[in-house]
Amino acid sequence: MEEFRNQIRKTLNIYRAVLIAAIIILIVLNIAEITAMSGEKDTKDLSNGFGTGMCASIITLMIINFCRYSAALKNDEKLKKLYILQTDERERLIYEKSNSSSFRAVIILLGFTAMIASFFSKTIFYTVVAIIIAIAFIQAAFRFYYRRKY
Repeated sequence: MEEFRNQIRKTLNIYRAVLIAAIIILIVLNIAEITAMSGEKDTKDLSNGFGTGMCASIITLMIINFCRYSAALKNDEKLKKLYILQTDERERLIYEKSNSSSFRAVIILLGFTAMIASFFSKTIFYTVVAIIIAIAFIQAAFRFYYRRKY
């Protein structure tokens, strides 16, 4: 169990780093008046709004996970439940089938692509966001399928 406790500590350090990076990006996006190539005000607002929302979502998720993992480190019963949840073969199989590492990387890259595209073209931005939403629905459908199958 001590090895798992150390793994959780490492995970908390990663969460801290991501949280700090997201806060810094959020501050930069809100302080700097980023001008879009076309100079359209609503394009600039769109890109700043999307970047702000993306960073706020990341910050929220990191805080929630950080609190959950910190509470587990302080309470042996919660740590044991978390260990069982993370090492359960059925849950692992579901996770592997619905979320491969490359799949998550594609989602992250599409998010950044949407953020960058929002500076250049609303059409491209909306297209990439629609792709992200479609992928999220497909992922949810596969997760539902594999939960029923296994």
